[in-house]
Amino acid sequence: MKGIILKDFYENYIIRKNLINWILGIIMLIVVVAVFRTKYVFALSCGLVLPLLGTSMLQFSMEQDDIAHFYKLERTYPLTIRQIVLAKYILALLCIGFLVSFGLSFLYVYGYRVTTFREGLQIWAAGIPVGLTFLSITYLGYFLFGARKGIILYVGVTAVSALVYVTSYYGFGVLELLTIDRTLLLVISYPVSIILALGSYLLSVRCYGRRIK
Repeated sequence: MKGIILKDFYENYIIRKNLINWILGIIMLIVVVAVFRTKYVFALSCGLVLPLLGTSMLQFSMEQDDIAHFYKLERTYPLTIRQIVLAKYILALLCIGFLVSFGLSFLYVYGYRVTTFREGLQIWAAGIPVGLTFLSITYLGYFLFGARKGIILYVGVTAVSALVYVTSYYGFGVLELLTIDRTLLLVISYPVSIILALGSYLLSVRCYGRRIK
């Protein structure tokens, strides 16, 4: 499993093209956050964008695997299909954890100026179940359809998420929606997102097993 994790890490962060994409994405986000210092942008960056970036790792690694037909080599590894899929999920969770932690730095840089510490921390904490839910949908899509069709699902879900968020800003307001008991909302969203992630993993194992036969 460690070898699969290191391979996928290499394909995401060592290959120059993919590394440049990651760096440019983070730089663009930092610029947006630095220029537009509002609660809305803060919620967008910490609660939505950074968690979604963490789930993009499989697209890069599966793209390289398809080019090299790496799945044929994986059959010779002393690993079960469950372990191979689990390794990819673990790397995604580590990436989401890092990016969400990076989002916490935004809270310290300018968060206090647009919101209270408690409210900002709640918005930041909401990014974890958002990331897990997005991971559940997109990773299942990748294992079910492959890299090329899976990226269509990834882009589609991202676009819908962004559209709903932007539309809510001009309609009822997503931040107003959060005026409900946020602690209760987080307590509900965490176990639900974890269950979705576990279900996604189990279904991905079955889908990937069929694809490589």
